[in-house]
Amino acid sequence: MEVGNRDVSSLDLPKKFLDFLRHEWGIERLHPPQAKAIPSILSGRNTLVAIPTASGKSLLAYMAMLKRLSEGHERSKAVYIVPLKALAMEKYEDLKAIATACGLSVGLGIGDATAEAKNIDECNILVCTSEKLDSLLRHRAELVSDLCCVVADEFHLMNDGTRGPTLEINLTRLRHIKPDAQIIALSATVGNSPQLAEWLDADLIQSDWRPVALEYATFHDFHVEPRKIQSPTEEGTSTQLSPPRDLVGLKSHPVWSVVSDGLDQGAQVLMFVGTRRSAQSEAKNLAKRVRKRLLKEDPERLEKLEAFAGNLTGRSQSNLAEQLSSCLSSGVGFHHAGLTNAQRKDVEAAFKSGLLVALTATPTLAAGVNLPARRVLVRDLKRWDDGMSRPLPVMEVRQMLGRAGRPKYDTKGEAWVNCKGTDGWEVADAVADRYFFGPIEDITSKLASEPALRMHLLASIATGGLVHKGTIEHFFSSTFLGASLPPSQLRERLTTMLDWLVEERFIRKCGLDEHYASRWADVGLDDEEAWDDTVPVWASSARSTQGVSWTPGGHRTTPPKRSSSPHASPSIGFSKATTLPQTGGWAQPAAEDGPSMRYEATPMGERVTQLYLDPLSASILRRGLRRAVRRSVRQDGPVTDFGFLHLAVATPDFVSLWAKSADMEVNSPTWLKANASEDELLIEPGYAEALLSDIKSAWMVEEWTEEITLRQLEETLDVSPGDVHHRVDLMGWLLAGAQHVLLTDDVFAEEHLPIVASVVQQLSTLQQRVRHGCKTDLLQLVNIRHVGRQRARELAALGMREPKEVLTMSAKHRDALLAKRGWGPVLLDKIHVEIARVLKTSSAEQTVSTPRDDDAPLAGERREDD
Repeated sequence: MEVGNRDVSSLDLPKKFLDFLRHEWGIERLHPPQAKAIPSILSGRNTLVAIPTASGKSLLAYMAMLKRLSEGHERSKAVYIVPLKALAMEKYEDLKAIATACGLSVGLGIGDATAEAKNIDECNILVCTSEKLDSLLRHRAELVSDLCCVVADEFHLMNDGTRGPTLEINLTRLRHIKPDAQIIALSATVGNSPQLAEWLDADLIQSDWRPVALEYATFHDFHVEPRKIQSPTEEGTSTQLSPPRDLVGLKSHPVWSVVSDGLDQGAQVLMFVGTRRSAQSEAKNLAKRVRKRLLKEDPERLEKLEAFAGNLTGRSQSNLAEQLSSCLSSGVGFHHAGLTNAQRKDVEAAFKSGLLVALTATPTLAAGVNLPARRVLVRDLKRWDDGMSRPLPVMEVRQMLGRAGRPKYDTKGEAWVNCKGTDGWEVADAVADRYFFGPIEDITSKLASEPALRMHLLASIATGGLVHKGTIEHFFSSTFLGASLPPSQLRERLTTMLDWLVEERFIRKCGLDEHYASRWADVGLDDEEAWDDTVPVWASSARSTQGVSWTPGGHRTTPPKRSSSPHASPSIGFSKATTLPQTGGWAQPAAEDGPSMRYEATPMGERVTQLYLDPLSASILRRGLRRAVRRSVRQDGPVTDFGFLHLAVATPDFVSLWAKSADMEVNSPTWLKANASEDELLIEPGYAEALLSDIKSAWMVEEWTEEITLRQLEETLDVSPGDVHHRVDLMGWLLAGAQHVLLTDDVFAEEHLPIVASVVQQLSTLQQRVRHGCKTDLLQLVNIRHVGRQRARELAALGMREPKEVLTMSAKHRDALLAKRGWGPVLLDKIHVEIARVLKTSSAEQTVSTPRDDDAPLAGERREDD
């Protein structure tokens, strides 16, 4: 299609899809950057689309997927990769609507729910996180045998140290498994887009075009100074900047003037702040003033807000939820990871609907769901990171500011940055130079970090089919890390990590493979794949110089004559260091394994890969669990639930809580807990701050299993509900992994296996308690659907601790339950139905599986088939 022709109807796409776009989504014409990208998208070429937020990147991806699927067969599959679960749900809803209209099916992969498995197998389009796709590629690689298209959304998050390496490995693996599959990468503007496109072998589509004009301005001392505008006009033309203006406000609360001015103009304000505490305090301060204005100007809106706040999920469960509810009732919300998922969704829905006047949020929101606003204010340009206050990256600030301007609602988005300092004008100029006009940072590979490299290196051997060192090196040279590092550095890192995995018994060396060595020699290596470390740096540079060539040993065709000079080698008592014997602390390194060295994963390595654990986490768990078994056998030390919790917390896969200054004071509750539990620990404690962080985290989970409420945890340990839920999920996963690690470990004698089984049972019980947040006596009840720990405790208080007892409860107990808050006849009937179903199923299984004594044949009795 010609770039000038932007009519959707002219696209070479399935008719049902085109009809859906026109009639359901009202899309008749493409945006200019979409029209620019369409030739690459529809021709099947890999494409990197780096255009601003809301410019239509997702629609291009949908078009590519539908085009490829229409050209394939009924088993063809397309994968849409997203970094976050919330974003996965958003894209899933979009694609579900498209698929329904086009006769396709959509699957969702964001967790381990068994209900997803069938959907994943049968779907034409799979929406999943990078981690879920990585897991599928490890265990069920056949799912991508019919892959025709891969979309990587928020591709610039490859720069993220947590999610980036997995996305990088996924794309590299898919390019190896299905080289013909089209790759579509959707990215914000980054500094090194050409290098990324070259790595993906992709066409690069770049543009600053936006459907809604975006005006960048600095804000200081109540003065708004527009500096730059991105507009939807054709290239070569410009849009007039708005004139500077001064806002009216309070010197004690400058940002109130931004929100108040927004109320005057009917503009919602999305405000980014540096910390959770700032988000809450700013929202509370703004809410007081917004409420006063709404009482006078829009009491009906205030009534709707109060009704919404009254129905907030979990409003009465914590102080944080009560604070949020109070702010929401006045028209202002706050958003950060300390809230539960349900509460964050409530806040997002209220802001999207236009009910809220303003929303304060931490920067994580900018990388999450699509939440546009007419006006965005970045209040804080610094945040605490690695022990010091650091300026935010340009890329991150641009992502925040890009939320300004709602398509179909606003003619212009306002992207403001708050400039703090004694000389506001000077600071504002510096801010504008850096964040509005300055270059955006390059994306760098984070795969070189030890946790990422050891995890993906083990997985490549255990489940990826890479067993020779040469193929391992070749695969990792195909990653963006390989494209960024000199080959010698990459090989050194891989060798170091392979040696560690061998030492930890996750993999083993199987010796040199002569057949592979001959194939390696026959195939040979091209210039890009050669690992020639004998070439000096000056020679590598000289190779590109006309008339200059270099080969090892020069151009001699005959051996050089031996010189008779006494100075041919050191002769005054010096020796080469490599000729010295291994003495004291000096040791000559062993010869490096060649490309034909063959590796294989041990049973432990295979299990660790299946569990998706960091190998270092598995090593820590294995060491601590061995100590637990030895203690149990020798009866010379305690083996407690807290010890297991602390062991899991000590792994790099767990995210420990911060030990605050109050926790580090002598005789603080955390300090006392650390001293009291010293004998229970199964792993060496770290330095003081790390020790207290781990103790606090393990203690928090222990309190959760003792049925301490979220409100009490908030008060005693200063932990938010969202933090509790996140760490409870992590702990459940790690305890499940610990059981498998211990069962796979092969160091114990047969006589000690009963002790091993006992420790595994203790871990299993603890895992169930962590999952449900209850004591052991409630485990049978909390496994019933619709019965949580609070209802289970109320049932137990009436003397019911088993499902059968609930099913046969007396009328008196039934009336007592119905009188309690949160109970009702419909709920009670649902619980009874669920118990009856479970008991019936278990009874049927027992009938089939339990042998009868009188069915056992007598001695000498003839069998019927004789």
